[in-house]
Amino acid sequence: MRENRVITWILVIVVLVWTLVPLYWFGKMAVQTPAEISEFPPNFYPKRPTISGFVNVLGFPYTSRSGEVYIAAGQADQVKRGLLNSFILACIVTVITMVVVVPLAYTFGRLEFRHKNKLLFTVLLSVALPPISVLIPFYILFTRLELAGTLTGLVLVTLTITIPFVAWMLLGFFRNLPQVEPLARIDGYTRFGAFFRIVIPMGKVGIAVGAIIAFLFAWNEYTFSQILVNGTPATTIPASISGFLFQHPEPEHLAASIIYSLIPPFIVVYILQKHITKMHIAEPLE
Repeated sequence: MRENRVITWILVIVVLVWTLVPLYWFGKMAVQTPAEISEFPPNFYPKRPTISGFVNVLGFPYTSRSGEVYIAAGQADQVKRGLLNSFILACIVTVITMVVVVPLAYTFGRLEFRHKNKLLFTVLLSVALPPISVLIPFYILFTRLELAGTLTGLVLVTLTITIPFVAWMLLGFFRNLPQVEPLARIDGYTRFGAFFRIVIPMGKVGIAVGAIIAFLFAWNEYTFSQILVNGTPATTIPASISGFLFQHPEPEHLAASIIYSLIPPFIVVYILQKHITKMHIAEPLE
């Protein structure tokens, strides 16, 4: 028993170090000057913290108290456009995903009909396909349809990831909800009425968690955005950040952009975290 607890704590520490050290390092770089970042051996904490990186990456120059002038980042327009486009993309994808997935998961999880397993296999098959395997077909198709370089095209291709994954996640959740539909029908509800007025309120925890997953998938989507919209007005923040790797090294601007890109997901997860902690696939109403 004690050995299991020791192994558990070791794994927890490893995961925390793996997760928090990169975040701390980028946060440290974001408030350091270029000269301080280039020092060797590197400093483990900023000696003279500055917000120049956060200001420059938004397109504004910054003058420190000592009179040092830091010019705006050349990638500032791409970063601002990327943040806006990623937010729009994530919101649209989340709404469409949940509108499609909630009735889809309910249907496959609680109803019986012909060819159910075959249709379910078709829906979930795309979960097993890595995005890179369908990248070229999507690029050729979207180029011919003139959807390459547009936010509409990126929304459509992102939905091919979020819909099957969130449907797979919520399928078991809806399946394990109490069978209240017969009682609702006795009380005079139609099948649709029971679904909207009883089942959805019962499943609000799972729906909230599914919305979080869809938002995070859309916000962090990189593979398709890098190929389909990078360098266009529809670029997203992951693709915009990657542009720093091909320009004059500006590590403080890169780090500040990464910190900016973490803020919306943190806000969404923080607001809905109570639903995450209540999520039980096997016993949804625990």
